[in-house]
Amino acid sequence: MASIKDTGVTLRRLDFSESSQVMVFFTRAHGKVRAIGKGIKRSTRTRFAVGIDLLEVGDMVLSVRQARQEALATLVEWKAQRALAGLRERLGRLYAAQYAAETTTALLEDWDPHPLLFDGLLTLLDGLCTAEAVLPPTVAYQALLLHQVGAWPEFAVCVACRRTPATEGDLYFSSHEGGLLCRDCEAGHPERRLVDRRGLPLLSGSESPEDAVTTRVPGEGSIVEGVFSLLNYHLAHQMGREPLLACKLVSR
Repeated sequence: MASIKDTGVTLRRLDFSESSQVMVFFTRAHGKVRAIGKGIKRSTRTRFAVGIDLLEVGDMVLSVRQARQEALATLVEWKAQRALAGLRERLGRLYAAQYAAETTTALLEDWDPHPLLFDGLLTLLDGLCTAEAVLPPTVAYQALLLHQVGAWPEFAVCVACRRTPATEGDLYFSSHEGGLLCRDCEAGHPERRLVDRRGLPLLSGSESPEDAVTTRVPGEGSIVEGVFSLLNYHLAHQMGREPLLACKLVSR
């Protein structure tokens, strides 16, 4: 058994017994880690224990079987840094944070570090605590997540003919093909959806996660909702299912 120290955020939690929890953490140095906290909900005469909350950030010590990393790690120590209470002041903020946690959990492999994505998630969660409009930072995180897992689509040219699409007329997107389809090519691809052209300037120049998706996204409105829905459509195909909270975000 080896002990590792790291900083992480709780992406999922499940009560395992009256006193224990099973959790999925996203850690900065070790990636996604599944762990059991034995007795973490057990209270004492001097301490009332409620376990670890969802989307809580803290420093941890984990006990890991090096030969069987697919098995649950054991949480040995947890010291909360901050509880991000602002997320719970408005439902929209909480939905956006839980959407980010859900998509991150689904797309990351266990024990595969993504420190840039970890920092981006904390930036998102901190920003959401005071955000008036939750979709712009959520779209920025969608883009970062897709970049980090190697699934960022092609938005500059048609993925079938490699030509720049015409400036007018219908334009389509195929998650299976990995990008845009022009009107001359879309008929041969049954999996496709119509694209709102107004959102393309926010996406077509973003070839790296540091690019301007993070700064060009406007406030709430039909354009940013369209960009969110397009990236969510692609994320859903990568996950194999629709993210549970996506409908909550576009309806608010």
